[in-house]
Amino acid sequence: MAYLLSIYIAAHSMVFTFTTKPHTVRDAYTTSALAECGSGRPVAVKGVHFVIHFMPAQSRTTFRRLHGAGVVRDAAKVCDFESDLAWAFGLDRRRPYVITRKGARVTVTFR
Repeated sequence: MAYLLSIYIAAHSMVFTFTTKPHTVRDAYTTSALAECGSGRPVAVKGVHFVIHFMPAQSRTTFRRLHGAGVVRDAAKVCDFESDLAWAFGLDRRRPYVITRKGARVTVTFR
């Protein structure tokens, strides 16, 4: 199990640091309404929705929302249930991106 230790948001990137490497990383833009995976409670995120899932993973942190920086306007945890950890990010616009994985760190860079 990979445990999330921190998220760092920079002008054009987000860095997720885990205790170990998450086995699976799924990512996508979505136009669907966002909701928490366990409760179904709506989650509001300003901007174009980009969602990233890490599996098997859990959060070791208590934060649920983050302030954006640069192209990332808003961020909220949308899932931390049954080894699925997901965060939704609101971007200024739809952008091409690259995901790089190095050990226990996952970086999403937007162009």
